[in-house]
Amino acid sequence: MPDFPSHEKDGKTWLRVCKSIDVGERSGYRVEIDIEHDLALFRVDGEVYCVSNVCPHKRETYIYDGFVEDGTVTCPLHGWRFSIKTGKNTGNASSLGCYSAEEVNGHVWVGFTDL
Repeated sequence: MPDFPSHEKDGKTWLRVCKSIDVGERSGYRVEIDIEHDLALFRVDGEVYCVSNVCPHKRETYIYDGFVEDGTVTCPLHGWRFSIKTGKNTGNASSLGCYSAEEVNGHVWVGFTDL
């Protein structure tokens, strides 16, 4: 795993994954933690959210590069649409993994229960 600053809080391991400025409105930002955790970060109405970057349709890692609108992201390869806040697919029962994200002192931290 790359060397991300970390701390423990509320039963989770929190990693500092990027600067707050890296995550803009209506665009995604990709962070590869390890082979199990490829993340897509988005900002919706000023708040940062984190979902898995791996589309459940064909297991491709392009969610971060999808079209963002109305709190959703559309996979650029397959057209599946997901809620950025919950990871749920708007058209079927599949979903993206969803992670806690928070901003502290100009950086984005993501919480994991499975690291």
